[in-house]
Amino acid sequence: MDAILIFLTSIGTAYLVAQLSRRGAFSLTDLVLGIFCGCASLSMAQFLSVEGAGWGLGLPLFVACALTLGLESLPHRSPLR
Repeated sequence: MDAILIFLTSIGTAYLVAQLSRRGAFSLTDLVLGIFCGCASLSMAQFLSVEGAGWGLGLPLFVACALTLGLESLPHRSPLR
């Protein structure tokens, strides 16, 4: 259940950034970025739970949102240009 919540949070953050930045509709790039950030946050949560330093679900959700916001702020460039 925690993994689903982390993925939904990162994809939801990517969707909100796409809508609020007025750069167009939610695209496949935004979805892939949300999934990547969810995977990174989930792996961090798994690592911290093994070490015994996990802070519950709060820290992985914060990392999912912060990482998605940070990567979404980078300019999207087409590889065809």
